[in-house]
Amino acid sequence: MFRRLFVALLAMAAAGAVATAEAQQGNDNWVLLSTKTVDLRAGNDTIDVSAARGNFRAIRIRNTGDDISISKARVVYGDNSSHVEDRTINLLSGERSRPIDQRSGGKFVDAVAITYGAVSRGGNATIQVWGLVDDARAVRSAAAQRPASADPAQPIKSSPTTAAPTPAAPGTAAAFAGGDVLFGTQSVGFGVDRDVIRVGADIGKFDKIRLRVLDNDVFLNELKVIYANGEPDTLAVNAEIKANSRTNYLSLKGDRFIKEIQLNYRSRPNFRGQAHVEVLGQYAEGWLAPTGEGRKFNQGWVLLGAQTADFLKLTSGKLGFDRDVISVGRNEGGFKRIRVQVRDRAITLNELRVVYASGQEDIIPIKTKVEAGSTYGPIDLKGGNRPIKEIVAFYRSRLLDRSATGRGKAVVEVWGLH
Repeated sequence: MFRRLFVALLAMAAAGAVATAEAQQGNDNWVLLSTKTVDLRAGNDTIDVSAARGNFRAIRIRNTGDDISISKARVVYGDNSSHVEDRTINLLSGERSRPIDQRSGGKFVDAVAITYGAVSRGGNATIQVWGLVDDARAVRSAAAQRPASADPAQPIKSSPTTAAPTPAAPGTAAAFAGGDVLFGTQSVGFGVDRDVIRVGADIGKFDKIRLRVLDNDVFLNELKVIYANGEPDTLAVNAEIKANSRTNYLSLKGDRFIKEIQLNYRSRPNFRGQAHVEVLGQYAEGWLAPTGEGRKFNQGWVLLGAQTADFLKLTSGKLGFDRDVISVGRNEGGFKRIRVQVRDRAITLNELRVVYASGQEDIIPIKTKVEAGSTYGPIDLKGGNRPIKEIVAFYRSRLLDRSATGRGKAVVEVWGLH
């Protein structure tokens, strides 16, 4: 009997191993296609991957050297078609891009041609090209095979753009690549050694996040993300973040909802004062699209961007309104309305300027008090299908506010409705 039980357990273990192997052939089956050390000062380079076996449903670019900025990437396929990723991709050492040109069927990949942005320091970087396997056993036809030394793609030349914006008719502008979106804040008094920033599934799915610290240095023992399904993900340990600085991007485990972010601080004897910690992220691709997943939450309203507002301060010796640029996440436009939500402390809102990717603006005069926890709007836009680049807000945080939450700063959020 015990022998039969032992054999049955072995069979179950073998079945589990087969299931695991089959699962690894799914969306996580990324393989390294090629590695190349490139000279950033040349402005562009082509990485030959035609010798890679199999076909692929997407590619990724990973940086294992000095920090780089990619302004354009062109993927050349074995059937002579190509895909151009015309957006800025900033990669610090160890970071990878989002999947590029992901599709349901696989293609043979010949090369990836890359155009680099401005080089701030150094001249060399090490680039890896990874592929998402569709069929590892697929073989090119003899006519389609290229020698590994051949250059299958012409280098992409960069040229300076004019300073003046080019007007674009509604619906014709390309999607805006987007920037950081502030979605969590915490005032740190260091009377406690642990804080939790609640996020929730209604905010969005993020590809990667980073921290910004204001007013004082912060020493983190641990930064941990808890996903909506309860799974923990430790992103950083023993990190010192200087005042008024940002960390590098920290990649998440896929595009997932975040339940909360846990911050564990190192004790600081005799510390006085406060620090302000912000969590910023880059949305998963398509979240702010007109037909994106974001429309399923908050009655269709999606968080476009946010900014921390400081207390009333002197501008050129006079009391005045602060001017803040609110970065907007990656979007394709199509927003018909926006609204302003204020958290933690009241503000006096004077004006909003919605800046589109084409350079055109909607100027919205307001001049009203917005209480903490309340909303101003909705405000109808004239933009139509134009993607939004940023929102410029003129406001001041109200120092005397009895309804303020603690002694923290006001947070000004701009939400959009397609």
